[in-house]
Amino acid sequence: MEKQISKYWYLVLIKGIIMVLLAVLLFNSPADTLLAYVLWIGIGFVISGIAIIVQGISAKGVLDNWGWIVFGGVMDIFLGYILMAHPALTVSVLPIMIGFWAAFYGIFLIIDSFSGTGGGLLKIIFGILILILANTIIFNPVAFGMTLAIWIGIILLFAGIYNIINSFSLK
Repeated sequence: MEKQISKYWYLVLIKGIIMVLLAVLLFNSPADTLLAYVLWIGIGFVISGIAIIVQGISAKGVLDNWGWIVFGGVMDIFLGYILMAHPALTVSVLPIMIGFWAAFYGIFLIIDSFSGTGGGLLKIIFGILILILANTIIFNPVAFGMTLAIWIGIILLFAGIYNIINSFSLK
């Protein structure tokens, strides 16, 4: 059972690397980033979603919560599609979209910390950090106008670091 889960450890690593790279893109030019990189962020979310869906489906007979893993991947693909399909419109609602995605991701990490798959404390810590940032963005998007790209970059960086650390624990 454990071998089946760890068989696809590299998919979690790929997701983490993509998130860290997206964070670096956001940190490099935050003023121009939102519109210029919405397409790249969308592509990153689609690739990440596909990797997570493959991981979830491969854990079908092993984990009870495999459906939630697949659901998380579908949400990533959905968000990526929205970002790519309407980049100009997306920039105006991006704080709320990213905020809700981050809130879902943070809640998922906290819930998953009790599943017994390992890394419980790490999942709780990163889940809480991501949830705090998500709530700040959702409930006060105007305050983050110019710094929004940096905050989104921080969320992606936290999520990416968590996935990279977690992938090596699965290996």
